[in-house]
Amino acid sequence: MFMKALPLLALPLVGVLPFLHAQQAPNRLDLNDPNLVVIEASVIPIPVEIFTSLDKLGGQDWARQVSNREIRLDANRSRTAMLFGLLVSDGFIAVQAQDKEAVRRIGREVLRVASSLGVAGSVEAHANAIVASAGQGNWNQVRKELDRTRQTVLTKMSELRDDELVSLVSLGGWLGGTEALAAVLNSNYSVEGSDLLNQPELVRQLKRDFNTLPARAKRGQVFAQVGKTLEHLESLMRADASGAISKGKVIEISLSTKNLVEAIYES
Repeated sequence: MFMKALPLLALPLVGVLPFLHAQQAPNRLDLNDPNLVVIEASVIPIPVEIFTSLDKLGGQDWARQVSNREIRLDANRSRTAMLFGLLVSDGFIAVQAQDKEAVRRIGREVLRVASSLGVAGSVEAHANAIVASAGQGNWNQVRKELDRTRQTVLTKMSELRDDELVSLVSLGGWLGGTEALAAVLNSNYSVEGSDLLNQPELVRQLKRDFNTLPARAKRGQVFAQVGKTLEHLESLMRADASGAISKGKVIEISLSTKNLVEAIYES
């Protein structure tokens, strides 16, 4: 279960990390970074950290990664929580692409999904700021508002003791960011960039935490796929003897995460 060990689930805003210059060699996500979400003995990189790491890869064709998936809501709040995390990640991708219309659409969808989770009143101002900042082309502000939106929802859910939903929002955000990272590396592979996917300990803890969620939080066929995908990713996201994640493994990671994301959207 997720614990309020850091400000992410508590109150203050975790600031947007300074962007690193594209020429710097990318390193794997730092699991000791104090800005990451602590989950008992582990951490989950939130979208802002994931996309800061992606900045290290230099210029990419982000427009290819912008999705326009239809969000079909149902009574399964656990699935809705994962959708919310995915939606925030989609927002960061749209910011990377500087796609104003996509960001505006996501800002509106954020409010709709938050309403389904019963927390719309807490994020309405953020959603409006996302739409307004995108219209002005103020991309740094959009990133900040996306992150504030996610944090506000996690804080509100934590206050309401919806701890299972807190964990699923964060898992959805990680999944969306990982899908984007794998897709970028699949299109433009480099050994240095592949190190960003070298996360076996993180995936092992994600799998353990997911498996310990109560059965009521994992109702629906898609959650069986979540468990199987995490199991598969644990073996894939481990560097070989040379210290790299091979191109073949990157392709598998990309396909596995894409299939799971699509299943969550379509369920």
